[in-house]
Amino acid sequence: MFTQFFRMTFVAIIVCLSSVTHAKTVKLANGEWAPYCSDKLKHGGFITHIVREAFEAEGYTVEFDYLPWKRGFEQAKAGNYDASLVWSKNDERQQFFLYSDPVITLSTALFQQKAKPISWSSKSDLANYKIGGVTGYAYGIEDLEKTGKVKVQRIASPENNYKKLSAGRLDIVLEDTDVGLETITKLGLRDKIEPNAKPLTERDYFVIVSKKSPKKQEVLDAFNRGLAKLKAQGKLEAYREASVRGEYKM
Repeated sequence: MFTQFFRMTFVAIIVCLSSVTHAKTVKLANGEWAPYCSDKLKHGGFITHIVREAFEAEGYTVEFDYLPWKRGFEQAKAGNYDASLVWSKNDERQQFFLYSDPVITLSTALFQQKAKPISWSSKSDLANYKIGGVTGYAYGIEDLEKTGKVKVQRIASPENNYKKLSAGRLDIVLEDTDVGLETITKLGLRDKIEPNAKPLTERDYFVIVSKKSPKKQEVLDAFNRGLAKLKAQGKLEAYREASVRGEYKM
């Protein structure tokens, strides 16, 4: 009798602990976007580092899966992940996701050949150029792209865009400024390619929480609280500066 009672109590405790563990775990779809996010960098890059520590500050265990951006978005949208990082804000995404407080502000540059700099004053002027971009990325000109006023040749590989630009098959490559500079350095193209002096856009980036996650509001609130703690401690600036110094490279 006592043995049976002990076994039932033990099982109940295990079930309870499992439930607590499950409730305190958050699953996020991540992607390759060095120097911000990458499984080839220490801590997954400094943005991944920030996101993990923000959740951990609120007692969560974080699980990241690195997926192609489009697939990660769709998987999170379907509720197979609680959230994904990091994304800019647009109307389509707001249908399916809740947005965290801003994690970082980034600029999008128009990368050009040094020998053939482009001239533009408004986004509509870009209609005159052959532009390269990456499938699934938002650059802030999607409204013009949808109406056909600006055409963006989108491919899966950012590196191939820069090779096409260097060869004269593109006039512009759209890319986050820091990411683009890192890519052309890696490709040995810093002597041929540069960002235009005028950035295309400056936008905030967020963790997006799936509206299909059963704990969406809990996850969102926990992340925002943890992020506020990191900001107050100066960790966001410290981690970004460490990344610039190369401290996240393996």
